[in-house]
Amino acid sequence: MKKTVLFILIFLAVGSACFYGIAKAVNRPDTLLSESDVSSMIQQKYGGTIENASFSQKDDEPIYRITLLKDDIPYHITVNGENGEVQSLIKQKVEKQTSTQTKNNTEEEQKKSEQPLVSPTSDEPLISMEQARDIALQKVKGTFSSVEIEEEEGQTFYEVEIDQSKTREAKVMINAYSGHVDSITYENDDD
Repeated sequence: MKKTVLFILIFLAVGSACFYGIAKAVNRPDTLLSESDVSSMIQQKYGGTIENASFSQKDDEPIYRITLLKDDIPYHITVNGENGEVQSLIKQKVEKQTSTQTKNNTEEEQKKSEQPLVSPTSDEPLISMEQARDIALQKVKGTFSSVEIEEEEGQTFYEVEIDQSKTREAKVMINAYSGHVDSITYENDDD
């Protein structure tokens, strides 16, 4: 009797595992989007010029990394290679310099100036948490979840979380002084 019950349990476990594997394989798209298709989708959605596009696998998920240049500002965009869904869009900050400043910089200072920097003056007021929430909700549709103020590498910013569905969340990073959206990252909770 115990052997029969054990055999049935093992059979059910193996059958369930096989069914799960087959279901995953059937639900997976047969073809990936091409680099040119993804580039065209991004260009139509955001405008600008595609500077670079590359393909990679992340946790068995095909993704494209796109660099878009719009109004002389580079954006780094991550796109799902199967369905074309934008997973993240990060606006890179570019510090403008005069030609005299550039000539006087050492190599180390030039490397520093190429990194995204914001060092607001001390008399510049912070935007409120409510303003940060409103800015985020204008950029991303969903339900407000939380807002936190953070400081990293001399930058003060708000991290606003917005629930778009039960399994999808957007994190909007907003400069605490200017109110500009620095990045939007989308996360899917597949559990």
